[in-house]
Amino acid sequence: MRRIRPLLIGIAIVAVYWGASLLRASMGIEWSATSIQTFVAGLGIKAPLIFFGLVAFRQVLLIPSAIVLTAGGLLFGVGMGTLLGGAGIVLSGCICFLLARGMGGEWVHERLQARVSQYDERANAAGPMLVGLMTAHPMGLLTPFHLAAGVSGMSLLVFLATVLLAGPIRAASYSVFGSSLVDIGSPRFYVASGVLILITLLPFAHPKVRKRIFARWK
Repeated sequence: MRRIRPLLIGIAIVAVYWGASLLRASMGIEWSATSIQTFVAGLGIKAPLIFFGLVAFRQVLLIPSAIVLTAGGLLFGVGMGTLLGGAGIVLSGCICFLLARGMGGEWVHERLQARVSQYDERANAAGPMLVGLMTAHPMGLLTPFHLAAGVSGMSLLVFLATVLLAGPIRAASYSVFGSSLVDIGSPRFYVASGVLILITLLPFAHPKVRKRIFARWK
């Protein structure tokens, strides 16, 4: 699953764009940033609240963060998409942290040990820097590391500060890309796509990361 995860996310993003195209055609919405944002604005306060809820509770709804955060940039623009997406990540992370801390290590282990290899090691190593990197990176694992932080010795205040800094970075990466989907084929779209790919591949620049990933592939 980890090997094909990037491909699945790419397919999901394409599917979102295709679905949005069909919806636009059926509702007669002009394919432009202004018309899309005008349509969403017409929904009033319900639109940002619904989006915020989707980000915060995406695990329950089985929605990958890449899809919903990209949609935020497409529907609300970079600024609002980043703000709402980042806030949703923070709330989601705090819920996972408090659940793990309140339920205790056994509850977390029972549900994640079989799905996340070396979970004990990750829980013990879940320091602010590791949690921050996983939260900020577009392909980082959010839920496992937020739960791991809850069963580690990290304080809630430190965790909150970490996700407050890192969450908007992740949201901004996808919001910038999502906002460019209204102009597919334009220089803006290619720049946004290139930046997202570059950020995603950046960890490969570290030799230890490459060695570990290639070892798992073998």
